[in-house]
Amino acid sequence: MRGYLSYLNASPMSVRIRISVIAISLFLAGQSDSVRAQGMNSYIQVEAAKAKGGIDGWYRARNYTPVWTGEYLGGLAQFIRELDAHGLAPSLFQLDAWDAQWRAPSNDPRARAAVEVGTTQLALYAIQAAAYGFVDPVTVHEKWDQIPRKLTAYHFLDQALQQHPSQFASFLLRTAPPQDDRYKEMVKTLARYRKIDTLGGWRNLPATAQPAGPGSQYPEWSLLTSRLQAEGDLPGGAAKSKKGIIDQRTGEAIKSFQFRHGIEPDGYIGTATLDELNTPIHYRVNQIIINIDRLRWMPRTWEQSEHVEVNIAESALRVYRNQREVTVMAVIVGKKGVSETPVFHGDVQSIYFHPLWKVPTSIAKRLLVPAAFKSANGPHAYMVEHDYEIVKSYGSSTALPNTSENLNLVSSGSLLMQQKGGPKNSLGLIKFIFPNDSAVYLHDTNHRELFNKADRDYSSGCVRVQRPVELAQILLQANPGWNSASIEAAMNDASNPDRREVLKRTMPVYLNYWTSTIMGDRRVRFDKDIYGHDVTMFQRFGLQP
Repeated sequence: MRGYLSYLNASPMSVRIRISVIAISLFLAGQSDSVRAQGMNSYIQVEAAKAKGGIDGWYRARNYTPVWTGEYLGGLAQFIRELDAHGLAPSLFQLDAWDAQWRAPSNDPRARAAVEVGTTQLALYAIQAAAYGFVDPVTVHEKWDQIPRKLTAYHFLDQALQQHPSQFASFLLRTAPPQDDRYKEMVKTLARYRKIDTLGGWRNLPATAQPAGPGSQYPEWSLLTSRLQAEGDLPGGAAKSKKGIIDQRTGEAIKSFQFRHGIEPDGYIGTATLDELNTPIHYRVNQIIINIDRLRWMPRTWEQSEHVEVNIAESALRVYRNQREVTVMAVIVGKKGVSETPVFHGDVQSIYFHPLWKVPTSIAKRLLVPAAFKSANGPHAYMVEHDYEIVKSYGSSTALPNTSENLNLVSSGSLLMQQKGGPKNSLGLIKFIFPNDSAVYLHDTNHRELFNKADRDYSSGCVRVQRPVELAQILLQANPGWNSASIEAAMNDASNPDRREVLKRTMPVYLNYWTSTIMGDRRVRFDKDIYGHDVTMFQRFGLQP
């Protein structure tokens, strides 16, 4: 059992839990006074010294005294079993080896000490998974920085061990997982979809020659309406139709379903809508499980009361204050497979009005220089038409000639390209900066028509914001003198380009990737895995994609 599990460095599938009443009683029997008299504490000291993650210091504070009596072990088993309701199946903490040792405890005090220390590691691992995520986001998204936590797994365990053993599990289940309403709603949603799954799920709906919608007949009308009722898109009792005609009410229910699945809501069952309707229930259950875990990655309310969230998969931005959604707006994110927006977090520190766009060399080489050469009017005309300039350094007021030679030097990185501020600028009239090594930020856009599309992965990696003035108002709350009128004036002030306003109070911003979320009206939403990140999460959880 040495080195059995450290909640800091073990792989998710490293242990299996299956604890029986007999096993617990045997373990308790194994903690006899005679064994302890043989120097149990000294053996625990040896085993704790081998462990990682602060275990030795934790036991040192207890004089290396055994912690896991049978009653507390029973509480730990109950806690882990009940984590299943949170999407953390007992099998994720594989404890078959433990079960075997509890059934036949060794007479060797060294082995008993290893079981003692390993059980502590298991408890910490389970608490860490429930509180801050079974999957470590750093191992999935390379740009993600670890969030410092005010309360560690050790804190939760210490507090739980101060409770009566009968309250051990309930205390941890009450305090360790996130407490915000969105998380609780996701857990409720998981229970609801699991129940649908146990009842057999839903049957596949048939395709029609033409998309079926209001006024048209649908061959499985009753099955369709039952399906829409099952997920709450068609409330208010059973629908009626003698001839299987899709009425206006059912058409609105189809629109509701479409919106919740990232499809342009037209009320007609086309290919995309049918695909979502016929997605197996077990896949939805798995989606909810991995996205509940992603919610655990977020800061707790006591750590951060206000922040901005961008859900890349949904192409939406939300501002949260004291667990409540303050606003939600559409965004445009990076093109899948080309210029994907990274998952990471930072702090918005400054705002630029009427900004200059410092075109990254990668974008100039991949998009703009080829477009200039392909222009029917020639490279120079293309550059002038779009307000692009070739410069030696960003921000320079001295532009170089728009020659083919200079454009090739831009592609090689020897020269730079920038775009003057104004209505033609790709950043629009305002940008929000949170320093990062990916050169990603939030900004306005000169192509607002794209916000009307359901699929909004069109950017070069940055995030284009639908209502930038509203966002600026929220971010500038601590800066005196700013309101919607002054913000718009600064955005349109060509006499003061690239004006920078430093925030007196920075705002955390999280670029997340959730393919299942709870909307403001508490309905569940599902989005396509446009970047393929779900596949990795399914693997970590041992789930079928």
